[in-house]
Amino acid sequence: MYRHILGTKYIIKRVNRPTPVKQCVQTERWTERYQAATERLPNQIRHTAARLYFQLARFNYEYHLLTRTNQTPAGQFRSYELLNRHGNDSMLAAMAEFCGPDATIYDIGANVGIYTLALASSAKGRRLIAFEPAPVTAEQLRANVGCNDLEKQVHIHQCALGGTDDERPFYVSTLPELSGFDRQSATRWGASVAEVVSVPVRRLDTIQETMPAPDVIKLDVEGAGPEVLRGGQATIAEERPVFFIEPHEEELSETQEMQSILLGHDYRIEQYDDYWRCLPV
Repeated sequence: MYRHILGTKYIIKRVNRPTPVKQCVQTERWTERYQAATERLPNQIRHTAARLYFQLARFNYEYHLLTRTNQTPAGQFRSYELLNRHGNDSMLAAMAEFCGPDATIYDIGANVGIYTLALASSAKGRRLIAFEPAPVTAEQLRANVGCNDLEKQVHIHQCALGGTDDERPFYVSTLPELSGFDRQSATRWGASVAEVVSVPVRRLDTIQETMPAPDVIKLDVEGAGPEVLRGGQATIAEERPVFFIEPHEEELSETQEMQSILLGHDYRIEQYDDYWRCLPV
């Protein structure tokens, strides 16, 4: 028997010699179990390491023990994060190059604020409107904004954006960056749902009535992109913001819907390795 390991797939090729049926069945069963185990292993390792990191970071945020410098392609800032997050982020680099020094930027799916902090710190005339629905994550975002004295530049909305103005159950993942309105997306990569909380949802069109119109919108909402766009039809049609979008092509079925909505509003979609840049034409 010849075995060959390719990635996480376990492939068996049998040579031409007689094999007892019982032994063959046992081998196939063992192989299936081995393959299932090896396919789960990378996700389990990633989840265990990430969960440990987020637990340590949450402790640091809660007690305000340590801030450190976070270096990104858009600039540096202080943060309670323990690692240098988004240090080589291609979409963040593209946004920093594209956005003017006095641009109004909506950060939809802000998380702890890496994009918001980097873009605000690197140009004091920019205004950042950050949206983060998860209560604990929103508090961490406020802590990061505070330790950089950016309260005058950054306005935080503790809500989600969607297609209606209401409240909905929000699935908080053990890997916080996977949290969202879809249980399946919150349990990717071996994660699980830590808790379910009710969060307010607002349409982009509703928010925009009382806030400055966006020049640029960054969108990273774990599968809810089409709903955000549907709730912002008037803003898209009237204000024509540029979108920087992180799609989730491999795991979530949002990409075709987003493309359809944006193309319907006469946008040109430039697809890069890790993100889209969507320009009004």
